[in-house]
Amino acid sequence: MTTGTPAYRAAAREAPAFASEAAAMRDRARRLGLPFTVSVMLGRPPPVDIAAIEDARAAWSDDGHLFIAPDEDTLPQVRHWLARYGSNGRVTVTTRSAIRAALIRAGAGHFLTQSRRRLEGIDPSFSARVVMTGRQIGGGLAAAALLAAALALAPRTTLLLLGIAAATLFLAISLLRVAAAALLPRGPVRPRLAAADAPDLPVYTVLVPLYREEGMVEQLVAGLESLDWPRDRLDIKLIVEEDDLATRRAVTRAAGGPPFEVIVVPRAAPRTKPKALAFALSFARGSFVTIYDAEDRPHPAQLREAYAAFRRAPAEVACLQAPVIVNNRRASHISRFFSVEYSALFDGLLPALVRLGLPLPLGGTSNHFRREVLEAVGAWDPYNVTEDADLGIRLARFGYRSATLLLPTYEEAPVSFLPWLNQRTRWFKGWIQTWLVHMRQPVRLVREIGFRQFAGFNLVGIGMILSALIHPAYLAALVLGLANPFAFGGDLAAEFVAGISLVNLAAGYLAMAMLSLRTLAMRGRRRDAAALVWMPVYWLMMSLACLRALVEVAARPHHWRKTPHRGRRPAAAAAVRPGGRR
Repeated sequence: MTTGTPAYRAAAREAPAFASEAAAMRDRARRLGLPFTVSVMLGRPPPVDIAAIEDARAAWSDDGHLFIAPDEDTLPQVRHWLARYGSNGRVTVTTRSAIRAALIRAGAGHFLTQSRRRLEGIDPSFSARVVMTGRQIGGGLAAAALLAAALALAPRTTLLLLGIAAATLFLAISLLRVAAAALLPRGPVRPRLAAADAPDLPVYTVLVPLYREEGMVEQLVAGLESLDWPRDRLDIKLIVEEDDLATRRAVTRAAGGPPFEVIVVPRAAPRTKPKALAFALSFARGSFVTIYDAEDRPHPAQLREAYAAFRRAPAEVACLQAPVIVNNRRASHISRFFSVEYSALFDGLLPALVRLGLPLPLGGTSNHFRREVLEAVGAWDPYNVTEDADLGIRLARFGYRSATLLLPTYEEAPVSFLPWLNQRTRWFKGWIQTWLVHMRQPVRLVREIGFRQFAGFNLVGIGMILSALIHPAYLAALVLGLANPFAFGGDLAAEFVAGISLVNLAAGYLAMAMLSLRTLAMRGRRRDAAALVWMPVYWLMMSLACLRALVEVAARPHHWRKTPHRGRRPAAAAAVRPGGRR
């Protein structure tokens, strides 16, 4: 960390940085007459003990060398011990950070195994490691055979019934968006924050998974440094992959001391974000946990709003989702519509699901958890590539609820087609995984969450997927009808299906536009509504991503498509507040 960076200045001003910790321990080593080091190697793994890692005051290497990090109050006892037994050159003073890092390295294999098996240890059926069970494959093949037989025996009736079913599902999604727009507050809503001087503020853990993000680290650290939370009760884990040397070097330079800690994830399959999160959770110190991505800039007071909301809410509210706002929306047509989509989702649809009492498919960032509940439900599934949506449904299955916050996180959207397509393919693939996992035992699912939540899960989950697949057919019917009004040749059944398609297409566009306009107005961004003119094209792009995801579910179910980030710093990102005020 260089002396000119914001991270260095903030650390020097507000909390003891790594250099200060090393200086204090070097002084104690001198007074004890012992050598000092910041490099601790333990060799073979010692017995794994989380309590020892948390304490991090002493550790033995496999050759019998003792590393200690004594407090000022314990120096007399250490002197007495040394006077009685001597050091024989086999006692060295180091920092607690160095001992903790060495213990984590030594026990990494154990903790990796533990994190990968945590969810399956609770219930193997909750894991996407096996995407489709034998029973599901058999059921799918049987359904396909019945459909083929129906098409062969009664093609007109079968197509009519399929058209009506598809239209009903598509219309239900549109009505849900209309309901979300109707449930939005009419005036500005003020967030409620925990008092700045509250003496009971707990330790808050921030997990930040990073992979090939060396160019984002400085911006990331600057954003995390701005979090309004006491630094001695802030536990920020920068999670990097073992073989990602460039990012490891970058985070070590930029954030070398408290409250930052670098967690190195051993290289092992699956190479996914949820595996990294599950591994790092073992070393979290906080009672509450949140996740940010490399490109995120959370509102400084977001932790205070989350903690105040947890304090007010009943114990069954286990998760709070903060809204995510795109801060590079003017970079391209794709990022502009992506911004509109995020506005409708985070400011409109998710709060509506909360008010309707339906399961919340969480976003991949800025969700805040009660730590004990997160561990009780198995945390993140390492094999699910949209671990957030899966976890939201699993919380509901265990009897917990999720809610939403007001203070946002600012995030960078993809600006070109291929990165967007890769990201959206991964999202669709994960939603398909999530639906397959939780629909393995539909009767059990109904018993656990009730029929209303069961219907809501299917509407939001598989409904969004099927809507993406249906949209091209609806658009084709519109184009065909405009090009040739007699295209259906007087076939009443075909004209009926085509008519439903056109009505549904118009309803879908209008519902999305209504919800987007309302949510954009909440953030003072009405001008962004101009991007809605690209809605047909954008939805066709989503259909392509969904088709691609179906292929990947069969061919590469656990492959994680990485989204590259540019690391921009738009000035507008720090200005927008709830209610549209600046």
